[in-house]
Amino acid sequence: MKKRLMSPLLLSGLLVACGGSTPTPGPTPDTTDPAVLSGQLSGWNYGALTPAMVSRLGDDSVPLTGSRIGSDGTVSVTLPAPTSTASLMSDCTFSGARSVPDVQIDLVDVVAATSQGDLLGTVTQTRRSDGEPLTRMYSSADATFRGTLRCRTLSLDLNLDLRAGWNTIIVKQPSASALQFASVDRTVPTDLKFVAYSPEVVFSFTDDSPLVLRAGQSAKREVRVYQDGGISGDVTLSTDLPGVTVTPGTLSLPTLRAQRAPARPRGLGALGGPRTQAVTTTLTFAAGSGAATFSGELHLLARQNGRTVGGARLQADIRVPSAQLWLGGDFLNGYVGESSTLALSLTPQDGLSGPVTVGLVDPPAGVSAAPRQVTLTPGTTTNLDLAVQVAGTATLGDLKLKVGGDSIGVATATLRVKPARTRIEVQQAPSSLTPAAQGVWITSAYTYTAGAKTLATFQRLVEGKAATEVKLENVSGGLISIPGGDVYAAGTWNDSGKKFYRFDDAGKVTVYDVPAAISPQALLSGPVADAQGRVWYVGTAKEEMGVFRYGLFVWTPATGQIAAVDPEGAYSSNSSNLAFSRSASGRYLLYLGGYNSKPVLIDTETAKTTVLPTTGGGTVESGAVSDTGEAWLLAYGALTRVNTDGTSTTFPAPSGASYLRLLGFDRQQPGVLWLTTYQGVARVATGSTPTLILTDQPMGSALNAGGGLTFLTTGSAANGTPLAYLSTLP
Repeated sequence: MKKRLMSPLLLSGLLVACGGSTPTPGPTPDTTDPAVLSGQLSGWNYGALTPAMVSRLGDDSVPLTGSRIGSDGTVSVTLPAPTSTASLMSDCTFSGARSVPDVQIDLVDVVAATSQGDLLGTVTQTRRSDGEPLTRMYSSADATFRGTLRCRTLSLDLNLDLRAGWNTIIVKQPSASALQFASVDRTVPTDLKFVAYSPEVVFSFTDDSPLVLRAGQSAKREVRVYQDGGISGDVTLSTDLPGVTVTPGTLSLPTLRAQRAPARPRGLGALGGPRTQAVTTTLTFAAGSGAATFSGELHLLARQNGRTVGGARLQADIRVPSAQLWLGGDFLNGYVGESSTLALSLTPQDGLSGPVTVGLVDPPAGVSAAPRQVTLTPGTTTNLDLAVQVAGTATLGDLKLKVGGDSIGVATATLRVKPARTRIEVQQAPSSLTPAAQGVWITSAYTYTAGAKTLATFQRLVEGKAATEVKLENVSGGLISIPGGDVYAAGTWNDSGKKFYRFDDAGKVTVYDVPAAISPQALLSGPVADAQGRVWYVGTAKEEMGVFRYGLFVWTPATGQIAAVDPEGAYSSNSSNLAFSRSASGRYLLYLGGYNSKPVLIDTETAKTTVLPTTGGGTVESGAVSDTGEAWLLAYGALTRVNTDGTSTTFPAPSGASYLRLLGFDRQQPGVLWLTTYQGVARVATGSTPTLILTDQPMGSALNAGGGLTFLTTGSAANGTPLAYLSTLP
């Protein structure tokens, strides 16, 4: 009969018949007839047998009656014409030169197998000059092909001089989608070799219907075991389903020798050969403790010396009284030192009723939960909560959380472990933090009083507890930090007296009058204080026919003196509370620019200003400056360092992270930058890989005088009560 040639899938298997181990050479060459293999195999220990001719292009296998491999390894094989062939050109396009349009072909291996069907390996030849294996190719006619055959996603480079009948060729595969066929001259010296198949245990069930198991029950299956590649010795058996066992747990496979035992055909089993002791056994499968309801493919696994050497598949229908478990979500936030609630739902199935216990399965280090026992009723879903506790030894970041129990399937979620936090008592959720000499300042309340006035309550917190409280009328809710620990508060627009306040950690308040030359807007829109307590701000420099120009000014509240530092610079009127960034000592300031303006580096000791280049265009979103005057900018999520020669270097965010805002340099580690990301906080030691810390989104932050970062997160309780928390990172 005819069969179609090789789809690309079939062709990709032409190079290797079945893989195998290092071949054993024999000394006798065959340099004449491609239809004949003869010589002697050294190290042969499988006894006398009759080999088979197996097609690589299909499933055909032909016993080579009259051919023989002797017990001493003597080979005498003659290949008959194949029982079926395939068109070389079928479904393919040829370009090149050829003597005939097409030929029918087959490619075969000479396979040695026991009479029970244990596949041992192939008898082949290699070219003596370079060890290249030779493949037997049958052709229906004399033909020459020089060119390329393209078959769907595979191309074949052909260099063939074929004779009608059997030929020897070399097959190579230079890439996954390319093969090369080249004829070999019949006079080329060759060596005879046996290539053993990789040792493998193959199971064949006499009954392959679905395996049906019920809780506490077992089922038996007879199985025939084939020792491909000559594997022998003890093999352990198991299944891939928890709680489903197989006995016996160990099979002892005999060494394949010429022994006397009844033959049992299987595929190649019709071949004559050594009658090895057949391994036929009955396997017992049982659903024991830990088994769960399952419908699908069960894998029988065979291992030897810890390595998988074979197996089989069976459809399985396992019914065990159990509960199906659902989790309330895929993610759970967990905070170091706190307990988080994981919602669970349990639905009994297959007759389960009564008490069950559910808890964490193999929890990560530092994560625990007290198991919960509930009583289940058939047909009813039970909802419960599991309290997940996160200790200080837990690793920050995403951890895999597994939940389950006896008779309960395992469900998984991601536990997002975040830094420890301290709840602070507030009337309204604060939106900023300001560093103090010790601790941080927050605006804990901001209320309206009689006469259209406002009352701001500022609290200094140390380790989350209130240490000082200051109340001021008609001031902005934001504070301006002063290097050293004091803070300023600016009077609001409706304060006719235009006051400016300074207070220290003890709550001592000093009041200053704001000069008429300074507009309230200038002090409410992102001014910054230097180490001398002077206030730097952007104000109106001049007005010409309704057009305002803005410049840089500095005011000394203690004396009332105002100085124009850069009245002609390109400053913007739409400053915000992020208009300036300051170095730790207060010597350098970084004006971040606004619409149609560029960032400016300011030396407060010399009053020198330097306009900085930007990368990527657009408005700079945030910035930071070191005590040496090194400026870093963040624009469109790209972190850029302005170099001393005026160039700039951009540092991309790590994979999976997006920078959101630069917070500044650490007060004790000058080479460490702090940033916020869409995922939390990043700590960047300049010149090294950033450390990403998963947190809630910070609403405010303060760089601590003693080093590290304190940040503020907020939320609300179920009843709408505002919640605020402080976290500190070293």
